[in-house]
Amino acid sequence: MSTTLPAVLAISGSDSSGGAGMQADLKTMLACGVFGMSAITALTAQNTTGVRSIQDTRPEILADQIDMVFEDIPPVAVKIGMVSATDIIDVIADRLTAHHATNIVLDPVMVATSSAKLISDDAIAALTGRLFPLAAVVTPNIPEAQVLADATIHDQAGMEAAARRIVELYGCAALVKGGHGTADANDVLVERDGTVTWFNESRIDNPNTHGTGCTLSSAIASHLALGDPLPTAIRQAKRYLTGALKAQLDLGHGSGPMDHFWKYR
Repeated sequence: MSTTLPAVLAISGSDSSGGAGMQADLKTMLACGVFGMSAITALTAQNTTGVRSIQDTRPEILADQIDMVFEDIPPVAVKIGMVSATDIIDVIADRLTAHHATNIVLDPVMVATSSAKLISDDAIAALTGRLFPLAAVVTPNIPEAQVLADATIHDQAGMEAAARRIVELYGCAALVKGGHGTADANDVLVERDGTVTWFNESRIDNPNTHGTGCTLSSAIASHLALGDPLPTAIRQAKRYLTGALKAQLDLGHGSGPMDHFWKYR
């Protein structure tokens, strides 16, 4: 007797330490009950203490990866992680458009916790101009939402206003994540039609948060592939992430990874 699984494509960079990027994406997808596939945008040499070097994938190789996946096992959903070069962004947009990709979840990794920009202004313009319009939802944290909405966020009202502004500017639903707040881990979703949903979670006391953004966005894509509507997919993804943090895995000398397989131990 044969079986099948919903397939999800992760388009992201490789993290040699296994806690973020493609490795986190595929672990999350497996744990959430879907079949994960990959198109690697960059190789990184990194661990829990930092990144030593990065080698971007050649655009034609990335295009081939995406094409080969869609030609054989068309994904039901797509998660896009950090992409830092305009030619890489253009290739992703071209290939996803050509293949009529659906349920695209975009984690716009643009700004570090320190508020330092991680990608150039040209790349941000390409990201918002080419990939945002394709996305079912984008998942910026507070520093990223401030850049995207050109606003300062001090509280939950500011988070909601920024999410509304992102929807207005770019035409995709926006989930502004509150993990950079001080008291809680509440997130707010504003959909294209203006519907607002808050997702409330207590902050988990755990210094090991490497890969939280990758994990959340991959879990959202997984639950969209399983047929959940967007608010339900986000709620399920947040529960999964909270459990991974509560597991209190402790590896490495810096901000370590989470236990992506916590539900099965």
